[in-house]
Amino acid sequence: MHKETMDGFLASVIAAESVIGSRAVIHGPGGCRTHSTRLSARTVLRDYSIREGPFYFDHPRVPCTYLDEEDYVNGADYKVQDLVAEIDAELVVVIQSPGTSLIGDDLNGAVYRSGYDGAFVIAENNLMSERPHVGYDTTIASMVGAVCARTEVDPKVVNIVGLPVILEGWESTVDELRSYVEAMGLEVGAFVGAGCTVDELRGSSRAGITVSVLPEYCIDTMEAYRRLGSSCVVPEVPMGFGSTGSWIRTVAEAAGVDPAPALEILSRMERRSSRVLLSGMHEGMKARCSTYSVDLDTTAVVPFVEWLHSYLGMFPEAVDVKPWWDDGTKARLASFLESIGCTDAMGRDASRTRVDVAFADGYSAMLLESRGTCSVGLDLWIPTEHRMVFVDRPVLGGKGALRILDELFQGIQR
Repeated sequence: MHKETMDGFLASVIAAESVIGSRAVIHGPGGCRTHSTRLSARTVLRDYSIREGPFYFDHPRVPCTYLDEEDYVNGADYKVQDLVAEIDAELVVVIQSPGTSLIGDDLNGAVYRSGYDGAFVIAENNLMSERPHVGYDTTIASMVGAVCARTEVDPKVVNIVGLPVILEGWESTVDELRSYVEAMGLEVGAFVGAGCTVDELRGSSRAGITVSVLPEYCIDTMEAYRRLGSSCVVPEVPMGFGSTGSWIRTVAEAAGVDPAPALEILSRMERRSSRVLLSGMHEGMKARCSTYSVDLDTTAVVPFVEWLHSYLGMFPEAVDVKPWWDDGTKARLASFLESIGCTDAMGRDASRTRVDVAFADGYSAMLLESRGTCSVGLDLWIPTEHRMVFVDRPVLGGKGALRILDELFQGIQR
């Protein structure tokens, strides 16, 4: 089964848009803008107003230089100059299309000549051939480098990184993780790359601790904060109740504070889940011994698989292993699958394995369910058919666990 996936180029654009007060600018032909401008508007909500002009064509997000064939021969940095001169943002990130990156336009000079007086980033490399986490991380790290300066750090201020806005329910996850940090008497410097403002990004250099959520989305970003004097911590990915509790305890240990107030917030969600399952009597047992497949483009798969077994007694038949996972991630998964007698599940093709439940991106989940490869297909990743999102559908944290349980048992009952 051929899967549609996001690439590093598109992820770079969304990363640039993830900071409030920042604007992504595409230097390239109009076709490179079409999808990114719509995805940006759906992912990071802002007030909508029609914007006219040769760089916008009525849509206000992600303006583009709209190169034509002559520009590829004669150069087109003048178009970047004219576009940036109209930008009303505190931070501009210029991202080149694959073909445009070969022209060699003087983009730094174009921005200087435009008269724009804010901070800016020129993305030197096009990341179309990279995975989305590479494009997202590289862009956020560049933005940190553009606006942050070394200052005295505060050990009670915490940055949270590696939470991309392309993740379903990212806003709910931000609220949840913020509540944990603040309950422990700490201050959040910024959710870097997850809806922070440019001012918050600039002030994030005073954070004494920088904590990851999805570690693959913040490798370069954490290195940027290390250079600013922040101590970087990589806890368990908060996927499911147990791993979320581990995330809280790791943050508390790094800051030297008591995790109990934050764990109590998580415990309230876990108690609700337990009461629902027990009150359902035999209904709450329907997931036990069910088979499933999981195909998600993230290392969060490992704690997810562990949680499904420990909490619900479910058994994997197919767990897709991504080629970019490091040896430690693969070894941990292999060890766990061996411990529950499911060694054969590792690396098995989820699209060819009949299971009760398939956890996948939205398109794959829909297709697998429609053709009978699974009884229930759960949409947990991009791309997704769910485009008009009025209610957050988180994946991570306690709220994510409740959402997954809700849709899982609804699907089983259906």
